[in-house]
Amino acid sequence: MASYPFLFVRFLLFVLPLAVGLLWAVPTVALADGDHIHGGESHHPQLELPPGGKCVKPTEWMRRNHMDFLKENRNLAVREGIRVKSDSLKNCATCHTSREKFCDRCHTYVGVAPNCFECHHYPK
Repeated sequence: MASYPFLFVRFLLFVLPLAVGLLWAVPTVALADGDHIHGGESHHPQLELPPGGKCVKPTEWMRRNHMDFLKENRNLAVREGIRVKSDSLKNCATCHTSREKFCDRCHTYVGVAPNCFECHHYPK
């Protein structure tokens, strides 16, 4: 029969790293693409998309980077006096006409409260 210290060392060297590896890998794989969870059913909020037209940047890029894009443009406008009409929040509102059905749905879903609208009026 194996001695207690040998069993403990085997546990530390084999079982524990395996368990930690599984706990790390499984959620990463499961959450990597939400559209494939639950048989292809997506749990993302349904947004009101503008009819036709094209955004100033590709959709996937905007999903990941719009907050930095808007902050950078805000800083350029406020601190440098450089205003780019096509990159402004006002330009976004020309296509995405409903803040409640576009901006707010995602921000509520992810639990983020942007401060854009403390200063900016979004047309109704």
